[in-house]
Amino acid sequence: MMTQVDVEQQSMRSLATPLPPIAIIPINDTSLELREKTKRPEDLSTITISTVADNNDSSRTTKSCFSKIFIFFRRYITFLKLVFKSILPDLKSFKWWQILILTLFATFNVAFSILDFNSFFAREPKRALLKWTNDLNDGIPLWRRILLCLSGVAAFTNVLNVVLVIRGKLSSFFWGIIGAILYGTYAFAYGYVGDAQLYVLFFLPMQFVGIYIWSKQLNNQSTTSVKSLKLFGWILILVLCVGLGFLFYYEIPAFAKLLTSQYFFETNFVAHLFDASTNAISVVAQFLLILCYWEQYILWAVVNVIGIIMYSGK
Repeated sequence: MMTQVDVEQQSMRSLATPLPPIAIIPINDTSLELREKTKRPEDLSTITISTVADNNDSSRTTKSCFSKIFIFFRRYITFLKLVFKSILPDLKSFKWWQILILTLFATFNVAFSILDFNSFFAREPKRALLKWTNDLNDGIPLWRRILLCLSGVAAFTNVLNVVLVIRGKLSSFFWGIIGAILYGTYAFAYGYVGDAQLYVLFFLPMQFVGIYIWSKQLNNQSTTSVKSLKLFGWILILVLCVGLGFLFYYEIPAFAKLLTSQYFFETNFVAHLFDASTNAISVVAQFLLILCYWEQYILWAVVNVIGIIMYSGK
C-alpha cells in the first residue's frame, strides 16, 4: 500500500518532463553593422518630407516669377489702352493756329515726297514733276516707290511726336511708333543705313520704353510734367554728342557695308561727318524725350538742319 509520500514523489516525476536543448545563435560584427546601417522608418519619412519641401519652394519661386511677368504685361496693356484713348483728346487740345501750322507742315512734307522739284533744274528734259513717274522710268521697284510716297507721312508723324512730347502728351508715342516704322523701312529701302538702324533698332523700341516710364508720371489728363536742363545737363549732352558722334563715324560705314556692301558718303568727309552727327544727336534727343526734357526740341531742330544740308549737297 502506497503512502502519501510515495504519491507525491510519483506526481513530481511525471511533471519533470525533459526540455529540448537550447540552440545558441552566434551574433557576429557583420550582422550588427547591417542593423545599424538600416534606416529607420522615421528617418525615411524625414528625408521624403525634406525633398518635397524643396520641390515646393522651387515651384513657388517659378510661379512667383511667372506671376510678376503676367502682372507686368497686364499693366503694360493698360498703358497701351491709355495711349489709344488719349489720341483724339490730345489732338483736340491744339489751338486753331497750331492746327493750321501742323496742317501746312504736313502738306509741305507730303508734297516734297511726291513732287520732284529737281526736274526744274535738271539737264535732262525727260524728267517729270512726279517722283513716281521718274522712279518708274528709272526701273525702281513698286514697293520702293510706295515707301518713297510714305516718307512724307513719316516726317509729319515724327514732328507731331515731338510737338506732343513738348506738351507732355502720352499719345506722342503712338505717332512716334508710326514714324519710326515708316521712315525706318524707307531708309532701308533707299540705302540710308545710318537712319535705318537709328529708327528701326533704336527709336522704335524706345517708344515702348517711353510709354512705360511716362505712364508712371501721368495726371488725370494723361499728361506728364516737362522738365528743364541745367548747366551741368548741357555740358553732359555736349560730351555725349561728341562721344557718340565719334563712334557712329566708324560704325555706320561698317554697318552699311555689312548690309549693302557700300557706303554712300565714304569719300565725302563732310557728309560722312554730318551723318554721324545726326545719329549721335538723335540718340541724345531721344533720351531727353523719354525723360521729359523740353530741350530735346532744340536737338531735333539741329538734326533737321544738318539733314537738309547733308542731303541737299552733292
